[in-house]
Amino acid sequence: MSETRTKKVLVTGFGGFLDIKTNPSWEIARRLPSQLLGSDGSTIELIVPEHPIAVSYHDILATAPKLIEQYSPDIVVHIGLKKESGDFNVELSAPRYGYQDVPDEKRKVFTRLENRKRFGKAADSLASTLDLQSAVSSAASAAASRVRSSGSAQHGKRSAKGQASKAVQVLVSDDVGTYVCGFVYYISMLEMQKLKGRRDVVFLHVPQLEGNQEVVAGVRVVEELIKGLVDGHR
Repeated sequence: MSETRTKKVLVTGFGGFLDIKTNPSWEIARRLPSQLLGSDGSTIELIVPEHPIAVSYHDILATAPKLIEQYSPDIVVHIGLKKESGDFNVELSAPRYGYQDVPDEKRKVFTRLENRKRFGKAADSLASTLDLQSAVSSAASAAASRVRSSGSAQHGKRSAKGQASKAVQVLVSDDVGTYVCGFVYYISMLEMQKLKGRRDVVFLHVPQLEGNQEVVAGVRVVEELIKGLVDGHR
């Protein structure tokens, strides 16, 4: 019987931006284990860079392709924060254009001229080639038991702020946006297409997570998502 090859999954998170000093996307990524056990007993190697990705178009342009070239992953998982969301959103695709309109953390944009020079005749939008729907179903079970609250609400009681706790879902979405989240997603899909012939990349938007308990729960959701992605990748 031939051995099942270890799957390599590159996982990144973003650093701080605006009033977000501690980005939950990086807090999740840096707490992931170095290995996971797949559903068939095979090994999944998780590669997390030493530092978060800067919230900067040009830093992303310099960093993301190099990480993919260096590690040659089977799958890339980018994690980012979506402050206005209370759920985990697995994004389907990323646009090529729009980054000229929204300045990054360094107050820079990615101009139309830079876009033409860098991306040439690349498509206006790229979609992941991963089986995202099946992976989301796997991750949803991990999120089902996770309860978020605005304070210390337990057993359905209301917190001091008067907000009841609620379950958080993992959903398929197609709204990655035209900020650094969409930018890193598009670039990585383009690079994986060149390197592997497939766009086996996903972008996961996470909600604002408060405290260690919520971050740990977020780690579990990401672990289950990765297992689901690998299951569909075999």
